[in-house]
Amino acid sequence: MKLVLFSNTAFRMKRKLSFLLLFFISTVISGQNNEEQKHLLTTNTRVFRFSSLNIKDPYLSPLEYRGNGFGYNNQKRRFLSIKNKNISFQNSQNLFIGSALNLPRSALMYYFEMNYSCGLHYHYRQLNSIKVLIGGLCDVDFGFKNIERNVNNPINIDLSTNLNLSGVAIYDIVFFRTDLRLQLAVQSPVIGYMFVPKVGASYYEMFQLGNLSGTTHFSSLHNKRGIQANFSIDVPFSRSIWRIGLNYNRLKYSANEMVFNRDEMSLMIGTTHDIATFAGRNKKAPKNFISTNE
Repeated sequence: MKLVLFSNTAFRMKRKLSFLLLFFISTVISGQNNEEQKHLLTTNTRVFRFSSLNIKDPYLSPLEYRGNGFGYNNQKRRFLSIKNKNISFQNSQNLFIGSALNLPRSALMYYFEMNYSCGLHYHYRQLNSIKVLIGGLCDVDFGFKNIERNVNNPINIDLSTNLNLSGVAIYDIVFFRTDLRLQLAVQSPVIGYMFVPKVGASYYEMFQLGNLSGTTHFSSLHNKRGIQANFSIDVPFSRSIWRIGLNYNRLKYSANEMVFNRDEMSLMIGTTHDIATFAGRNKKAPKNFISTNE
C-alpha cells in the first residue's frame, strides 16, 4: 500500500516538472519570435530652410526681384512591404514664404508656395558603401506672387503639376568615432501641365468673364527646365539625429512669349527619425509595443 502511494506521488511530481519545462520552453520560443518579428518603419524627416531668393515674373514686372524666404519640408519614406525591400514609397509636403525687392528698390514682391509630391524609388545595393535610389515623383505646385504697387495685375498665380525624375545617393562614413550619413538628392521635371496667363490679361477677365483661352500649357524640356538638389549630413546625438545641409532650386519656364525664372539657395536644418504606425484590423500593434490608446 505504501509503495502505491509513493509511485502516485512520483508520477504527479514528474507531470508537474514536465508541465513547467514545457511552459519554460514555449515562453523562450515566443520571446525569440517576438524579437525576430520585423515591423516596417517610416523614415520621417522634418527640415526648416532659410533661403536667398531671385525671382523674375514678366506678367507682374519686367524687373528681377531679390530677397529672402523661409521654408518647411516634411518627408516620409517607407518600403512597400516587409518582403519587398527594393521599392519604397515617398511623399513630402513643402511650404515656403518669402519677400523680394526689385533692383531699383521701388517695389516689394511677396511670394508664397505650397507643394505636395509622392512617388516610388528603386533601391540599388550593388555598391559596397553607397546606396542609390532611382525613381519618379508626381507633384502638385500652388503659389502666388503679389506686388502691391501693380494696380492692374497685382497678383499672379503659379499652378502646375509635374512628373519628376528623382535620384538619391546615400553614403555612411565614420568620422571621429561618429557614424555620419551623407545624402545627395536630385530631382528634375520631365513632363507636366502649367497655368500661365497671357500678357496684360487680368484675372477679372479670365475668371469673371470666363476668358481662359491660352492660359494652360503642356510642359516638358522644351519650355520648362529645372533642378532641385540638396546635400545633407545626418549627425547622431544621444536622443536624436540632426540633419544639416544646403539646398539649391532653379526653375525656368516659358509660355505666352514670357520667360519666368526662380533661383533659391538655402541652408537646411532639421531632424530625422524612424517611426512605426499601427492602425486598423490588419496592422494592429504587437504586444511588445505600448500605446496610450490602450
